Amino acid sequence: FIFTTVKQDYAEKVVDVLDPKKKLIRLCLSQRDCLCARGCYWKDLTRLGRDLAKTVALDHTIQGFPTQAANWIPVPRWWGDPRDEELLRLIPLLGQLGRAVRTGGGVGTGRGRVP
Repeated sequence: FIFTTVKQDYAEKVVDVLDPKKKLIRLCLSQRDCLCARGCYWKDLTRLGRDLAKTVALDHTIQGFPTQAANWIPVPRWWGDPRDEELLRLIPLLGQLGRAVRTGGGVGTGRGRVP
């Protein structure tokens, strides 16, 4: 799923580009699903209703997750470069996290460190 601080109409356009056949992205949360404090929007992962020990967030800034920093994996901001392979580089890490969760460990990545 996608969880972003942008407005819903823009988020839906991005999802249409990323998943035109509507087979990969099941849910798109946007600005209306975020909390707002002092004019800043942030993503509260508890609003997902999921076990945070099994949840990670990939984002270019931790500012979106002030209360769930242990679930945050930093990724560089994407600027539209079709040669950008940053997400592909995360596949081994995400695989390790998936195995850790299946064996009873938690995510608690602590900004990219695998448990």
